[in-house]
Amino acid sequence: MRMLLPALRSAGYEISYIGSMEGIEKKLIEAQGIPYYGIASGKLRRYFDVKNFTDPFRVLKGFGQASRLMKTLKPDVVFSHEYSPTSIQIALYRQLKLCKYRYYLTTSDNLKMAEDSSGFKAKARNYVLNHADGIIVYSEAVKKWYTDHFPKLKIDICPNIQNPSTLLSYREKFGDIITKYKQQFGLYSGNIILYTGRLVTVKGLDLLLTAFSKIDREDYKLVIVGDGYEKNILKELTRKLKIEQKVIFAGYYSGVELYAWYDLANFFILPSRYEPFGAVVNEALVYGCPVIASKYIGALDFINNSNGKIFDPLNEKEFIETLHDAMNKYAGAIEKRTNLMPCSFDKYVKSFYSI
Repeated sequence: MRMLLPALRSAGYEISYIGSMEGIEKKLIEAQGIPYYGIASGKLRRYFDVKNFTDPFRVLKGFGQASRLMKTLKPDVVFSHEYSPTSIQIALYRQLKLCKYRYYLTTSDNLKMAEDSSGFKAKARNYVLNHADGIIVYSEAVKKWYTDHFPKLKIDICPNIQNPSTLLSYREKFGDIITKYKQQFGLYSGNIILYTGRLVTVKGLDLLLTAFSKIDREDYKLVIVGDGYEKNILKELTRKLKIEQKVIFAGYYSGVELYAWYDLANFFILPSRYEPFGAVVNEALVYGCPVIASKYIGALDFINNSNGKIFDPLNEKEFIETLHDAMNKYAGAIEKRTNLMPCSFDKYVKSFYSI
């Protein structure tokens, strides 16, 4: 959403943002010159914590603060994300006719998440959507699911993508950064497979290392960019697989220092066991880096035969064959790259204009 706010403002929309007092989004929103209203908040945890006894009161306090802000701001349209207590509150206001506004939600559900929802989340979803005007989803598959199950809703698609103009503006700074990476990690020759993201079980990096170890190619190195609790476990796995000389754990990078890796790599791989969306797919493709991605991610709509391939990382034989084919296809000198995204940022922004 924060990527869309500048585009909506430039189109003449007046935007206000209600969030937690010191949420991670506070600085991001205020940096864009958008009024940010902090309210009390809390969460319900599935484990014992003293805050489980105090947070419900914070949530109730936040309800009151949000209610007063809504009456003061008098919005024409309200957006909320997912089916949280905040969304339930906004739906309740609609039901009780305490405020007059159009109400839309955004969700990062992929198809499996939408299908598998149960218990309280499913009940919350049904209640909120029965009092909403529409929902913004990430993909065609998810749109079809919501259309089938909530036929009265207005449903549009706007995935979690960045404005390519913003991303590509960093490219002029890549030269010195790439030179530094080549020196630091010995990447003067050969080909590079790139992964960026958290080093956690759900990302399937153990599956990637195992498949990579079974392909006899000395001209490729696997560069893993990111950090997480599995880092030492994965390093130990590279030693057991005897590929430690071919795998580089580059560490954590962000911003321009992260984006420069896409220009250095021959292709990007995302082997997740599960991924609601996969924003890194958008980043890689904008920089012209082909993407080999798990069938279990949400960003499948962006990948086609001309810019990458989709595979099942849980099928070892298929994983090895897909990785081998990609290594053959994308080996060699990297030519000048162009944006490989099959759809435009402006097209998706229009989903918000239409409501």
